[in-house]
Amino acid sequence: MKRFLSIIIKALVIIVLVLTIVLIAVIKKNPEAAEAMTRGFSRGYIQVASFISGLIPFVSLTELVVIAIAIVSIILIVLVIRDLVKIRPLKAISKFLTIPIMVLTIVMMYSLSCQMAYNRKEMPLPYYENEVDRTEFVDIYNFFADDVNLCASKLEFTEEGDVKGYDLNEATKLVKESYKIVTDSYFSNYFGAVKPMMSSFIYREFQITGVSFNALGEANINVLNTKVNLPFTIAHELAHTKGVMREDDANKLAFYVCLNSESPYLRYSAYTSYFYQMKSMASGSYLTESEREGLHPLDPAFNKTQSYVYNFWKKHNLLGDIGEWFNNLYIKSSGVKEGTSSYNGGTQSEFDPTTNKLHPSLYQKLFFEKYYR
Repeated sequence: MKRFLSIIIKALVIIVLVLTIVLIAVIKKNPEAAEAMTRGFSRGYIQVASFISGLIPFVSLTELVVIAIAIVSIILIVLVIRDLVKIRPLKAISKFLTIPIMVLTIVMMYSLSCQMAYNRKEMPLPYYENEVDRTEFVDIYNFFADDVNLCASKLEFTEEGDVKGYDLNEATKLVKESYKIVTDSYFSNYFGAVKPMMSSFIYREFQITGVSFNALGEANINVLNTKVNLPFTIAHELAHTKGVMREDDANKLAFYVCLNSESPYLRYSAYTSYFYQMKSMASGSYLTESEREGLHPLDPAFNKTQSYVYNFWKKHNLLGDIGEWFNNLYIKSSGVKEGTSSYNGGTQSEFDPTTNKLHPSLYQKLFFEKYYR
């Protein structure tokens, strides 16, 4: 009788968990409700989770939880098989139901902590909305090219072209200081706990640089990333803990924070990822050959760094397609139809051949905002 009652209770728990997850999925479709939940319950939840997670530095609770669930599940499956062999079906069913309860509890915690944020209002960043005349493109390009060169002159590089001398703690401190420029109440005013991933060697082959798990208030960082991309990755994952879940928004916020940092290291990280947006603006589509002759050359170290990053990830691509597939599935399941292609959101600029005018991308507008500030 006790065993049968245990099965009934566990089945009811599973039903409640499933209904809660479904309810969250329904509520998040309403932008007003999603915004209210993100600013209210989710924000408070993540703050508490982050505080608890921060009490255990340098260890990813996310990884420990995944390992624990895997081990417990294996043990339970073995025990279920043993009970079935001994013809104890009620015991077998009771033990087996524990597995979906564990998994669904984590899914529910994750849904409560961040799923709402996928459908909240547009993220407020100070995009430059005034029209920029083509005659200013050279000066704008040179302004940032000169800063690229300044950053390169203040950094040390490996023989391959990566940045030297910064670890996760140093980069995290610089990123958090640079986040002071972000003051809108749209973003929470605290940070998730930044943790190195023990399984970085696996994530590197999946070509995954970081994982934010708001259910535990953590920004987990692949420490086998390139050093030059490390600040951008930290800024991106911290953006998730601040209530920014859409990947393109997290990228834009990370870029804005790094671009406007006082640290040459962070600005160099931003340029490595998105300086091509300036090159596009200064291409032959908009400038004449004589105008392009006035463009300032870039420090050879910068081109070497970009080549290094490209070759690094080309070399570490053992499980890249699998990582892409799962990430694409996850993003689409969160309500973003574009999937992993959404990472490129905001990078598109348009050329009007009739007016020879640039309709700038959102990233170019962030470059312009800094230039005209």
